Amino acid sequence: MVIKAWKMFPEEFCIKGYPQYPNADISKYVTKLFKNNMLKGSFYNYVITDKGKEYAEGIASDNIIEKGKQTYSSSRQIDTEIRRIRGSKVFQLFLKGETEFVESDFFDFIGTSSRSLNDSNKTAFTSKYNLIFKEVLPFCEKNKEKDQEAEKIIQLTKILIQKFGDLIHRIEAVL
Repeated sequence: MVIKAWKMFPEEFCIKGYPQYPNADISKYVTKLFKNNMLKGSFYNYVITDKGKEYAEGIASDNIIEKGKQTYSSSRQIDTEIRRIRGSKVFQLFLKGETEFVESDFFDFIGTSSRSLNDSNKTAFTSKYNLIFKEVLPFCEKNKEKDQEAEKIIQLTKILIQKFGDLIHRIEAVL
């Protein structure tokens, strides 16, 4: 089941950062479907129940918006990070029309402090930076047409990249 789910949906069921490998945690989700009476059968003959069909149809209808465009679902980690960005001081200032930012605003956007760059292995900064630039921003890019705040996050990012491009290049050279 793990391999089949991964082959059908490799981006959703891979080990984070390693799309060529399936995530073995898929079996936990399948077990949960059994416990919630959405699947029945044995390990080789799964059958979706009526309750499971209703649930799947609900998910499918949630993923369709007005013009027939499909939304893109995100991981809990991306959702949490987007909520953090939306609540950040720098984002709130941007929504009020502010476009002049200082370095601490850039780090507020990333969700860390400039001190995190001084750590010996820089893992705190690196993980936040990679999450923002490799996962959150691509997700916002995919959803910008249906989510105005996703578009605003992209606009703010462009301003921050333009203003702090030299800092970003120095950071990327160290990472």
